[in-house]
Amino acid sequence: MTGIIGSEQLRAHSTTIRDALSRHTAKHLAPDTRKSDKPMRRFSVKETADALRVNYSSLRHYLKTIEGFPAGELEAGNRRTFSGEEVHAIQDRLYEAGKIPLSMYPRKAPGDVTAKLAVYNLKGGVAKTSLSANLAEFLGLRGFRCLIIDLDPQSSLSDLFDVNADAQLEDGEEPIHSVYDVLKYDNPIPITEVIQATYFPNIDIVPGSMNMTEFEYETSASYMNGTQQSQPWHRKISNALRLVEDYYDIILFDTPPHMSFAVIAAVASATGLLVPVSAGMLDVVSLEKFLDLGAGTLEVVESVEKDKTYDFIRFVLTRYNPNDQAQLQLSSFLRSQLGDAMLQADFLQSTAIGDGTNTMQPLLEVGPTGVTRKTYDRIFDSLQKIAHEVEAEVMKSWGRDQKSQGDN
Repeated sequence: MTGIIGSEQLRAHSTTIRDALSRHTAKHLAPDTRKSDKPMRRFSVKETADALRVNYSSLRHYLKTIEGFPAGELEAGNRRTFSGEEVHAIQDRLYEAGKIPLSMYPRKAPGDVTAKLAVYNLKGGVAKTSLSANLAEFLGLRGFRCLIIDLDPQSSLSDLFDVNADAQLEDGEEPIHSVYDVLKYDNPIPITEVIQATYFPNIDIVPGSMNMTEFEYETSASYMNGTQQSQPWHRKISNALRLVEDYYDIILFDTPPHMSFAVIAAVASATGLLVPVSAGMLDVVSLEKFLDLGAGTLEVVESVEKDKTYDFIRFVLTRYNPNDQAQLQLSSFLRSQLGDAMLQADFLQSTAIGDGTNTMQPLLEVGPTGVTRKTYDRIFDSLQKIAHEVEAEVMKSWGRDQKSQGDN
């Protein structure tokens, strides 16, 4: 009996899926056009007000009475819209005019430390990557300058932002470097040469790659040959970021669903942790085990980094359906046990998120099309509230109190 040659079979399946994905992409994009070549959706005055956390009526008044705003575009129905860049130009002009206080202005001041947020859970299927992508876009549109570090060898977050370091190159194409090229032990590349601008305003990315598995082998080997002494592995991410972190307000780590040297280095570098918890009993059981393992990991880090502390550690319920009685009870249980460590907002289960994932688009890129307005508004409100809570933690770390301000 002839057996299956595993390498040949898996390679054939890989080629089949890659070709099928190319055909699928061609249905949504013109030939030889990448997702990032398509124009970004524009934002209405109401959406602009929501993004900037400015009262809608006040913004309409400011647009008429304060000079120096971008004109935007007038669309059907006398509806004015703005690009993401124009939204940020409006924000800067409002800040200059004294209409946005420092406590609500999403930029670091001199002396503020870049917020480094690790989305962290060792269990798969808890919506880490979806949460990371949507959170980054909401914070980016809000006005924060964001850098995403994709540490997952599957690099799904990089794919969502149309940056593929593992893509097969055509003749003459330059390779896209990945986070592995920054962290590798032999001839690492400065992170400044690896960062890729994305099509979404205010978001840059250090793409992931399957090569990150090599970093794990190299780190293990470094213990054998003594090369750890010059630069401890748990500081490699922090040291790499020193070149660029002053430019960004928030750095966001998307971590893989397993313990690794890269995950520990990200957690060691982070100033805050956001732990997504899926709304299922097995996920809560796994959470208890993860927290115990995570505590042990942090004890190791803290043993060598004596001053290591975090500005915040928060949990967020994901894939949550408040109409499901079992999930509702689970939510109540978690909130009773974790208290204020739980975000008030939940990442709701939504067809809008599922549809966006199928077209490789986070929610802000989709807009209120393809689903009912009620469905879109519901998940939009969910994600926006999560972003606001994360923003409040970042602002608090910068010494700014938003509680007395609210939305203007």
